[in-house]
Amino acid sequence: MLSATKAKLMSFLSGSSQYIIPFFQRSYVWKIDNWAELWENINEEYNELKKNPNTTSEHFIGTIIIKQLISPQVGETEYELIDGQQRLTTICLLLKAFQDVAKDNAAKRWINKFLNFEDSYGNEKIRISHSKVDKEHFQNIIQDKKNNTKLWENFKDYPIEDFEKKIERENKIIGAYLYFRKCIESDCNIKDVRSYINIIIERLPVIHMALNAEDDVQQIFDTINSLGVKLTTAELLKNYLYSKKPLINLYDDYWNAIFEADEDLIEFWNRERTSGRVRRTTIELFLYSCLVILKESPVKLESLFKEFKNYIKEMKDSQLVWFAKEIKSYALVYQELPDGENLSEISFTEHDKRFFHLIKEFEITTIFPLVLYIFKVVSDAHERIKILNVLESYLTRRTVCKLTTKNYNNLFLSLLADVKKMKQITGENIKGQLLKFKDETNRFPDDQEFKKAFHHSILINKYSREVLYCIALFQLNNDFTDNPKLNYYGFSVEHIMPKKWRNHWHNLPEGADEVSRDNKLLTLGNLTLVKGKLNGALRDSNWAKKKEALRKFSTLRQTTDYLNKHDWNENEITQRADNLFKSALQIWKLQK
Repeated sequence: MLSATKAKLMSFLSGSSQYIIPFFQRSYVWKIDNWAELWENINEEYNELKKNPNTTSEHFIGTIIIKQLISPQVGETEYELIDGQQRLTTICLLLKAFQDVAKDNAAKRWINKFLNFEDSYGNEKIRISHSKVDKEHFQNIIQDKKNNTKLWENFKDYPIEDFEKKIERENKIIGAYLYFRKCIESDCNIKDVRSYINIIIERLPVIHMALNAEDDVQQIFDTINSLGVKLTTAELLKNYLYSKKPLINLYDDYWNAIFEADEDLIEFWNRERTSGRVRRTTIELFLYSCLVILKESPVKLESLFKEFKNYIKEMKDSQLVWFAKEIKSYALVYQELPDGENLSEISFTEHDKRFFHLIKEFEITTIFPLVLYIFKVVSDAHERIKILNVLESYLTRRTVCKLTTKNYNNLFLSLLADVKKMKQITGENIKGQLLKFKDETNRFPDDQEFKKAFHHSILINKYSREVLYCIALFQLNNDFTDNPKLNYYGFSVEHIMPKKWRNHWHNLPEGADEVSRDNKLLTLGNLTLVKGKLNGALRDSNWAKKKEALRKFSTLRQTTDYLNKHDWNENEITQRADNLFKSALQIWKLQK
């Protein structure tokens, strides 16, 4: 049998406790997404504590299951770590990164007691004893056997995008240490290292489950991992809400009929989407959007159920009924929003689909509450299109100009509050509100800046693909096109002048240099869409062969209009960027 209690990490990282990872456990597998989420949660707790020193805020990070062993050494208590090795290993690597960065020797010694301990003979023992391939890597990092500082020196100067690519190729234990070292060196006030450590050991609780001696460890481990029993936010909310007396009889109509009535509904609501670095289900994103609309204040996706409980805990019976009705009414609207397969093949004039396609590829989920509210309250379809066009222009211009997205959560929350106060919600009114913004975090780029970005911005492949796709749709939007729709997933981005141009291209114009060419060929003027992918030989061939390959693999005007050029160099890239911009200017108007 299992006994389960809430416990702080401090209780696992003190005394003479050592955790042995059984041979049947998988290796350490956490990646950047997992590390980033943990780091974000810790910073949220740190900021909350700075604002309110008396806060009781904490962030639950999962379950740890252990079973005590009979230790052969006096002064040492051994446990098998049945479940939770991924999070406990990560915590130790994070603590080690803090220890290595700390300037204060007393702090270093304090942190070391969480990572290592002395047995009764004065021998230093590592807190977690890994198995298999991870054992050596973990000991090397935690006990600094191969000079962590030297390891860090080899990685520290890479820009963040290159840094992440580099550490992804390392062993994941080494990668985790380097990732947190980068976070601490970049973001953290090192003088306040003790506050961060205190948050880790005191404010990241777990459910501690202890096995009895007679329990079969392997059987329990297999059961945990095969069942993966975990109640979702929706299940927790449903159970909490519809156990209340005024709502018991409303369950079938207000919840079951909307979310669980048949397999199609269940599949729709459980479909996964990307939210930042994390995969979320559709119902999670919907419930998040709905609560943001109702609260008009920030909501943490990571603690969504807790946010719901706090919102409704003081509600009277009539308010609970209202709340359940609101969830239902917004869900009915959300179900009708373009999604999934509906977005794979669209035309330029399908404005609503184009908008949702764009925010999906740009990965901007924080705008969903605003959009959901607009679709619920603006009944005029033509006016909704005007609103979507304004928002699409705003988001695309900011993306192409590489302006920050870090404030989008607060930005769209503020805009939602403004929209809810409007007597008439129109594209014109929302446009006026956006044009008032003047900060880097929220301003609407003008035509001059937008044009400059077409010549100089180097976008990630995903964003370039989306911009070029929308331009291709626009160029197909005429009476002479038999089929104005394009399947997005049939295209890939191709560099007209290849990145390996030095092999076959020797046509540097007067005044140009190799470095400027390396940058120029990454801009939109040199990028186009092709069906499938060109093989290496065609991709890197000279212009005469390359344009014949492009003729074969693309029928889009953004490609074919340029295949009669005698040469392809910086001058041609500049001219094509101007032409692409002219199309972009008609799609994504400044809306003055």
